[in-house]
Amino acid sequence: MTIDRRTPVSELPELLSVDEAAAWLDISRGLAYELARRGDLPSVRLGRLLRVKREGLVSLMAERRGC
Repeated sequence: MTIDRRTPVSELPELLSVDEAAAWLDISRGLAYELARRGDLPSVRLGRLLRVKREGLVSLMAERRGC
C-alpha cells in the first residue's frame, strides 16, 4: 500500500514507518526524523526501527490546522 497525503486516516496502519509518515504529512524524511527526535511526532522505537503512531499524525495535523 502506497501512502501519500490523500490516504484517508482510516486506511493508515496503526504504526507507520518514518518514510510513510513523512509522505502522509508531505514533509521531508529528515524533518520527520527531527520531529520524532524532539517529541513533536509521537513515535515508538522497536529495536532499531522507529515507528510513528497513527494517532500522533492526527494530533499533529490538528495542531497545524489550529483545531
